[in-house]
Formats: sequence, C-alpha cells, structure tokens
Amino acid sequence: MSLTKFLNLNKWGGSNRFNLLRNFSIVSLSAFILTTALLSLFYQQQKVRDVIVLTEEKNVAIAQFFSNVFQQRYGSLLSSHQALSNEELAEDPRIRQLHEEILLEFEGLSIAKLKIFDLQGRTVFSTNASEIGVNKSRYPGFVSASSGDVVSQLEHRDTFNALRENLNDRHLLSSYVPIRIKGSNDEIIGVLELYTDVTPLLQRIYQTQLDVLKGSALILSLLYLLLFLFVQRADHLLKKQYEQLQESEDRYRQQANQLENVVLELKKAQSHMLQSEKMSSLGQLVAGVAHEINNPVTFIHGNLLHVKHYAHDLIELMQLYQKHYPHPVPEIQEAVDDIDLEFIQNDLPKSLSSMEIGSDRIREIILALRIFSRLNEAKIKPVDIHDGLESTLMILQHRLKAGPKRPEILVIKDYSTLPSIECYAGLLNQVFMNILANAIDALDQDASRRTYAECLEQPGQITLRTSLIDHQWVQIAIADNGSGMSSDVQQRMFDPFFTTKPVGKGTGMGMSISYQIVTERHGGQLECFSVPGKGTEFFIRIPLRQTVRDRTSSNAEEHSEVLETI
Repeated sequence: MSLTKFLNLNKWGGSNRFNLLRNFSIVSLSAFILTTALLSLFYQQQKVRDVIVLTEEKNVAIAQFFSNVFQQRYGSLLSSHQALSNEELAEDPRIRQLHEEILLEFEGLSIAKLKIFDLQGRTVFSTNASEIGVNKSRYPGFVSASSGDVVSQLEHRDTFNALRENLNDRHLLSSYVPIRIKGSNDEIIGVLELYTDVTPLLQRIYQTQLDVLKGSALILSLLYLLLFLFVQRADHLLKKQYEQLQESEDRYRQQANQLENVVLELKKAQSHMLQSEKMSSLGQLVAGVAHEINNPVTFIHGNLLHVKHYAHDLIELMQLYQKHYPHPVPEIQEAVDDIDLEFIQNDLPKSLSSMEIGSDRIREIILALRIFSRLNEAKIKPVDIHDGLESTLMILQHRLKAGPKRPEILVIKDYSTLPSIECYAGLLNQVFMNILANAIDALDQDASRRTYAECLEQPGQITLRTSLIDHQWVQIAIADNGSGMSSDVQQRMFDPFFTTKPVGKGTGMGMSISYQIVTERHGGQLECFSVPGKGTEFFIRIPLRQTVRDRTSSNAEEHSEVLETI
C-alpha cells in the first residue's frame, strides 16, 4: 500500500469538516424524542391496562349482583322465551319491568348498556329494545363467556345508544360475564354483556400522560442543554486540533505524492535503462553475428558461380570422352560403375542449385538482421518503413510456421507506395517486434483453446497495412484475428509493468516502451482497438518528417555518444 493511500485511509472525515456538534445534536435529539415517546407510551399502556382490569372486576361484581337479583325475579324468562317470537319477547311485560328496574338500579353509575343472552346466543334482553332477539352465538366474547370465562374489550364509538341517551365520542369497555345459578355446581344459564363508559378515566390518564411528558421534557431539556454546552466546548477544541492535523496531513500527502512519483519515475527509468541496454547489446550481438556470418557466406556464394561453371565444363568433358571413347579400359569402367557417373552428372547441377538457393536465403536473413540491428542507432535517418517490417517478419518467421497445435499463421501484406520516412529506425523496429510478438502470442493462446481441425477452418491471421495520410503522416496498421481484449485491459495496456501473461513470460514494459517510442521520440500516435472474440488492431501514426527540435535532440544525443566513446 502506498503512503498516499495510507493517509487517505486515516483521514478524519474525508474532505468534510469534523462536525461533532452537529452529530451530537442529531443523535441526542433523536434519543430525546424516542425516550420521551417510549416513556409516554409505556405509561399510557400501563394505565389503560389498569383501567381495563379494574373496570372488568367492577363489571363482574355488578354482574354477580345482577345475576342474583335476575335469578330470583326473572329466572323463568330464560327458560320460557324460546316459545316467544322476537316481537312477542320485546312486548313481554317482564322485559319492560326489567328495563325500568335496570334504569333505576344503574342510576348514577357508568353502565351505558346491558344485554342478556341465553346459552344459544339469542338476545333475551337489551336496554336497546331493537336488539332483542338478535343471535350472537358466533361472537368470540359470547363463546368465551358461555364457557365460563370473562372477556373484556376496549373500543371507541363515535355514537352509542346508552341507557337514557345517545353518547358521542366515547370510550367503552364491553365485558361478557357468565350468569351462574347460585348453588354448589354454579351452572351457567346465560351470558351478561355490560358496556361501561370509561371515557372520564382515560381522559384523566391522557391528562396525566401529558403532565408526565411535560415534566420529562423539562428534565431532559435541562440535561440536554448541559450536554450541549459541554459538547460545544469539546467540538471547538477538536476542530482546532483537526485543522492542525489537516495541515500536517496535507504536507505529508504532498510529500508522499512527490515520493511516489519519484519512485515511479525511478522504476520506469530503471526499466528503460535495462531495456535499452538489452536492446543495445542485442543490436551489437546481431550486427556482429551478421557480419561474421556474412563474410564466409559471401565467399561461398561468390564461388558457387565458378563451381557451377567448372562442374558444367567437367561434365561436358566427360561426355566428350564417352562420345569418342565409348569403350574405356576395364579399370576405368569399373571406377565409373563404382561412383555411378551417370547419377553424378545428373545430380551435381541440382546440388549446386540447392546450395545457391540456400546461400541466397542466408544472405536474406543476414540482411534482415543487419536492418533490425539498427537498435543502437540514435540518429534520425530517412528509411523505408517496409524494410523494417520485413526484417521483423523475417526474424519472427520461425514463430509463424505451422506447429503440432496449429497451422501456419497467415501474414497478409497490404503495402502502399510510401516515401522515405525520417525516424529512429532501430527504435521503430523494436515497436514492430513488440506488437507482432504480442499478436503471435494472442493467436497461440486462442489456438490452445481450439482443436487443430477448428484452427484449420479459421487459421490465425496477421494483416499489415501501410498508408499515407494527408501527405504528412504515415500509418502502419497491424491486426490479428485472435480472441481480442476486454475494455479494462485496453485501458491499461500501455501502463508500465502491466501484463496479462503468466509470471516469467513478460515484464509488462514492452507496450509501455513502444508507446513512448512512438509518442515521445517520434511525436506520433499509438492506438489500440479490440473487440472480444473478433481480434485486435494497432494503429501507428508517425510524421513523415521530424521537426527541427527532434533533429536537434537527435544530433545532441549523437554528439553525446561520440564524446562518451572518446
């Protein structure tokens, strides 16, 4: 991890200001509101639960008292009402009498409504006469009460038909209480439903809740004010320390950036020096080997012509002897048979022709090596760009040939007629070498994922095209039909030390150096376009003529090399 990244990770709050006071205000205010709301809600739930319990106990007591009175005076009503219709039951004198007694007994109490059900769920009595006869057997409250349980439920009614008048906006607690026969077995003979008006009790609870909220808010506000003043002071001190830390951090970051840039430049310079030294040594080695081979090959090639003439003359002389002396002495005839003179006469010219072709091939390779060995030339010279391409292809010829895993890589040349180009010929050859070698690697890698038959159907192919643009620029396009590259690789391919090859297969400097050779040394452009699955194409654009500054720089480098040599 670089020093700059380390500082970025340890930066307080990023580029934002240190806001302890703001954060405290948000968190504490949220906590204050939440705490107050929870306290209020807890108090309300607890008190409402108490009201329900107390009211339910009161209703049970009233129901017990009422059931004793009801059993003595109106017990026969539950056993004889089955024969009566709803209208007859509502007009029964006992119902009217019971209604009057209930109004009298519950005068001044909070009971708002009363109902009596038989065990079948039929409403035998209700303070609201219109509900007499209604079946409530499916109501959960009735079902529970008929089983012996007391069930209560708090609900709110906008309007409610009470004992004496209609009530508006009231909170009512309805209780289902079983009616039991007083005795040893406490047999259930019906169910009593009581509606109790608990609105005044809840209003007192809500008022108390409001008072609790006010008191809690006052206390918490005082605590919040004290904490706010303390945090405000701490925030002020921390801000001053933060600003000082920011200043120190900015200085360290600038130093880290400078150091990182220096390290990167040193790595690039070191890599360039190593690469230049390697290429310079390679150029000297290639030039030396080519020179040493060229002398004997030239000697052999030059004498082959004379040898051909001598052989031709000797063969003609032998044919004259055979013509005029068709019957040689036995010793000569035996020697002729041993050496197979007729075969020698036919094969010797062919052998000499093959030797001449081989020597021509060696001379072509030597010429290509001599052209490519311009790597250590620093002077800008007018050259034929096609010679550099051909010499590079000649050196890479062994990699283009067919192998056990793929057929021969086809090279398609589409050369335009170009004038001589002013450039660093050796450096430009190095660019051609890097791009063509990478293209061959891509085709080999693509072939490794296919069968030999598939490779025969679509063989690897490299296309070389040259053209003149606006009579000022020369463009060299090198394309392959390999598997292509992803957009991420395309964006980083000219970065130093970036490579997609396995460890030990590449240094990641070839394309970076090629980019610098084209753009910095020649003032040109190097671009790459690739589509995954369809191939890659490089475009090299170089000015036809170099500027005065480039010529001056070239001469200065040449003079510097001469001085170093001296």
